[in-house]
Amino acid sequence: MLALTSRRLTADQGTVAATDLPMCRFSDSERPSKPEDQETVDLEAGTNVPDGDSEAFVREHPETEPANATGGFEIGLDELVQVVRDRDLQVLNHYDGVRGLSTLLKSDREKGIDPLNDEIRQRRQAFGSNTYPCKRGNTFWSFIWKATQFPPYRVILIVVVISSLLQISGKAISDGWYVKACAILAIVFYIIVTAITEHKQSRQFEKLGEEMRNVPQEIIRGGRRVSVCSSDIVVGDIVPLKNGFQVPADGVLFVANSLKIDEQELTGSHLIVQKDILKDPFLLSGSKVIEGIGSMLVTSVGINTEWGKKIETQPETDEEKPFQAYLKWLAISASLLVIWLASVACIVQLCRYFCGRTKKSDGTPMYMPGNTSFDEAMEFVIKSLSFGIETIIVAVPVGLFIGVDLNLAYTTGKMMIDKALVQKVSACERMVYVTTILCHKTGILTKNKMSVVDVWAGGIRMPVSQLPLILNELIIEGIAQNTNGSVVFETGATEPEMYGSPTEQAILSWGNKLGMKFDEARSGSPVLHVIPFNPKKKYGGVALKVGTGHHVHWKGSAKVILNSCKWYMDGANNRIAIDEQKQEMKRIIKDMCMRGMRCAALAYQSYELGSLPTTDEELSTLPQDLVLLAIIGIEDPCRSDTKNAVKLCNSGGVKVRMVTEDDVLTAQAIAKDCGILENLDGLDTMTGAQFRVLSDLDRKQSAPNISVLAQASPEDSFLFVEALQGSGNVVAATGMGIHDTMTLGAANVSLAMGIGGTAAAKENADIIILDNDFNTIVKVIQRCRFLYTNIPRYVLFRLKVSVSAVANCVVEVVFYNAFPLYAVKFLLHNLILDIFGPLALAYKPLARSLMEKPPVDISEPLITKKMWCKMVIQVISIMRRALLDSDSVMKLDHGHTDAEKVKNTFKFNCLVFCLVSNEFEIRNGDQTLIEVLKDNMFVLTITASIIVQIILVEFLGNFNSAVRLDPEKWLISFLAGTLDQAQSPKNLICSHII
Repeated sequence: MLALTSRRLTADQGTVAATDLPMCRFSDSERPSKPEDQETVDLEAGTNVPDGDSEAFVREHPETEPANATGGFEIGLDELVQVVRDRDLQVLNHYDGVRGLSTLLKSDREKGIDPLNDEIRQRRQAFGSNTYPCKRGNTFWSFIWKATQFPPYRVILIVVVISSLLQISGKAISDGWYVKACAILAIVFYIIVTAITEHKQSRQFEKLGEEMRNVPQEIIRGGRRVSVCSSDIVVGDIVPLKNGFQVPADGVLFVANSLKIDEQELTGSHLIVQKDILKDPFLLSGSKVIEGIGSMLVTSVGINTEWGKKIETQPETDEEKPFQAYLKWLAISASLLVIWLASVACIVQLCRYFCGRTKKSDGTPMYMPGNTSFDEAMEFVIKSLSFGIETIIVAVPVGLFIGVDLNLAYTTGKMMIDKALVQKVSACERMVYVTTILCHKTGILTKNKMSVVDVWAGGIRMPVSQLPLILNELIIEGIAQNTNGSVVFETGATEPEMYGSPTEQAILSWGNKLGMKFDEARSGSPVLHVIPFNPKKKYGGVALKVGTGHHVHWKGSAKVILNSCKWYMDGANNRIAIDEQKQEMKRIIKDMCMRGMRCAALAYQSYELGSLPTTDEELSTLPQDLVLLAIIGIEDPCRSDTKNAVKLCNSGGVKVRMVTEDDVLTAQAIAKDCGILENLDGLDTMTGAQFRVLSDLDRKQSAPNISVLAQASPEDSFLFVEALQGSGNVVAATGMGIHDTMTLGAANVSLAMGIGGTAAAKENADIIILDNDFNTIVKVIQRCRFLYTNIPRYVLFRLKVSVSAVANCVVEVVFYNAFPLYAVKFLLHNLILDIFGPLALAYKPLARSLMEKPPVDISEPLITKKMWCKMVIQVISIMRRALLDSDSVMKLDHGHTDAEKVKNTFKFNCLVFCLVSNEFEIRNGDQTLIEVLKDNMFVLTITASIIVQIILVEFLGNFNSAVRLDPEKWLISFLAGTLDQAQSPKNLICSHII
């Protein structure tokens, strides 16, 4: 006998209401036995006992009762957990199967639980909520420890210790304790800022990750299908399952039609499990529905499920940030270079001293063998060493990662505002290399709001809402019964609410226009068997008992259904041979497709009593003598901004390619509307079947020429990604369903859709597009390119500061035999530049030219040879201004203490103004000076740098060994920086990397 569905089973067997049972738990001896005839009915009806699991205590619900508290239910938490945990049918049968469990849980298999808030709250208190306590990632102190591992920090701490030991002798450079204190405070500040930034991002990702996992799920409550968040599911809920869904909780099946489940993530097995309500009805949270449909009773939720236990034991991963390896190498290399230069300066100075080249103020050598005491010689040696150490302290680029972290935090925050959730920050780096986007049509390029706009029925094309009476009844019967969706009339609402896939919703909406009363149509004919929609075969069906006979309704691709039709129904309920009309019908289908419609067809077949096939295989095979009822054209219009977004991608060297399951003509029409295709000659279009049969070499050669892959399966999409990568492309791919996880995993950058996307797709994605809009993907590309331009600009500027500082000190020592370094001033200015500098770049508006240049070559380093040359030229220019202006313009000489302090202060002033003016160059890009000055953050950076410099020179001279400068010297310092910027060579950095 054929299996009945759940809605018929409950009605036919008469489920016992939970309120009819006494509020106590039966012992084994007291449990009522099931009549033999009833057991037979259960087995024949296909309602084998379901398995259950229970839900856990969740910290978000402090009112939750302790584990195993029944909360007024006749079964406890531990007992429910045991049912699914052991997967033992005997344990399940001990509770009289699904019927017994549903009774104990006060749930109706047809209507579900009462949707009242008190009822939901009571179940949460008894069995927990379907949420998973977010496994706390690293603590703030762990981020502190991680930040201290940055090699330059260790270098600074080591040299500070050495400097302190030298200071004990009292013979080192007399800068007091300020240098060491400022250096340590600066490093502590850098570490804290880095830790705060990363900790904040980590918490944000955890919070957003929880929201991301909370996907919409259809359940049955109060006899209606309603859409709720997965976290709102409670024990006792009835959950319909269909192809592509992820099981939201542990439970037991009581309806299963060709149901195949992927439990790989939970069990480790790569085999697809065929679920059977008699032999294996147990379902685990987190498993995926690969094929078929079914219904389950939720028995446990949250951390008491197998998925919850898996989340608790998942190892933590430490993802590498964008450009992290390169920047770490760069920071270490820069530190070693600074150490080397400081060492060279010390060695040169010591050689000059011991060779008698270093003179006193009276012109006599400072060192004369036999005359100079050991203490005097050691004093000079220690002074030279302390100079080298302090050079290292001020010149090592300890703030390098600060700028990167601040830019990254700002960029990911902006992307979130743009409706893009970055799950793996390394994707921001890979996105700048992307040369092609493999994009699904439905819901990304189109609105995913489908409607029936064209109909052929009764032998003619007719208005959508007008059909002959008898034909109308047959179509309504097929629409209402052969669907996974539902129609719900909410109290006070004038229009019904549709549930199901967008295609299902469009067909149900059309049925309403035909006068369909959904609940009446569903209850009018008992369902005998369901043939789940098969994406590969492109059809599905349902067998009904109608009067003394049977109807089997079919729905699917218009071409597939039409090829199996021998008759069509006219307006007078007559079967007409289809032969003469078939070519006309094909022409109509082609016309609909060329107008960008998705074409579906409805057909049926009637059987006399007793003639209906009895096996699943026979029922699931599409007959070749169907009666065609209607051909319908379903429109899914393109988004209004898609064409401009595609054009912007093309201008940025990113080729957009569309993948769809639709017919070739439909795909071409949509692609042309979206701007992906310029003409419809078919040269850049291929079907999945054609692409699939090509050899690996042919696929690699053909893939770059394909703009539209139509009638494509997820396997075809996966092959397409591999072929594009094999031909040298860097691929970003979109995905929504469970079957898209292969494609997402293979792509260089994976983009999951937030609306309607499955949890499996989101878990495998680098970035989640929360609004499903292709224009958001373009914004992601722009933001990532913007980040890529900012990082090398900041890195080069920061290196320029360090190189200029060390070069200034080394040149002074080598050529002038002087110790010009004032470490406190350098440290404070470094601090200002390390904080405000990256923020000034990050807050810069997106450049107009970001999408006018091709993607970055994946083999190209972050900082190119041209950028290095640019930096060297600018450092030489800065040094020329800072060192020579004091001699040629101000005529300040070494020798006298006051004059030397004035000279050193003036040179440092010139150096600062040169660096400040250089910030305009790294900042402007394609902006005019007026546009740059309108940027408040940039103006704040410049202002802060100048104010700090004025305070250091004019008010804190005793603190940093500086002297006050007269207005003339201030003016010349400012002009030195301005002239340095005016005479700077053309900006190779901006022209190269934007």
